[in-house]
Amino acid sequence: MALAEISVIPIGTPTPSIGDWIAEAVKVLEKSGIKYELSPMGTLIEGKASDIFRIAGKMHESALRKGIKRVVTTLVIDDRRDKEVTMRSKVASVRRRLKASLPAPKAAKKKK
Repeated sequence: MALAEISVIPIGTPTPSIGDWIAEAVKVLEKSGIKYELSPMGTLIEGKASDIFRIAGKMHESALRKGIKRVVTTLVIDDRRDKEVTMRSKVASVRRRLKASLPAPKAAKKKK
């Protein structure tokens, strides 16, 4: 299972807002059925690396099909083959480490 982070940025939109183009890219994800999580600065995807590459290409093309002449797409893939990883398992792993490194809570002092 691979994890990916993708950001599709249309260049030359009529206004500074790019939400309409991002929505088109997310529709590609919805249609694919792949697991994803939308964030304010990009989208996380979980699936086979080959599926992620295919879907990323379609997401990139979605802005071009809407008339944009230039698109910058950033794709980062973590393709781990020695064990199964998911978005959830990676977050849980960090949270476990954070709990282990936090100092023990101090006992409340008794008031006199």
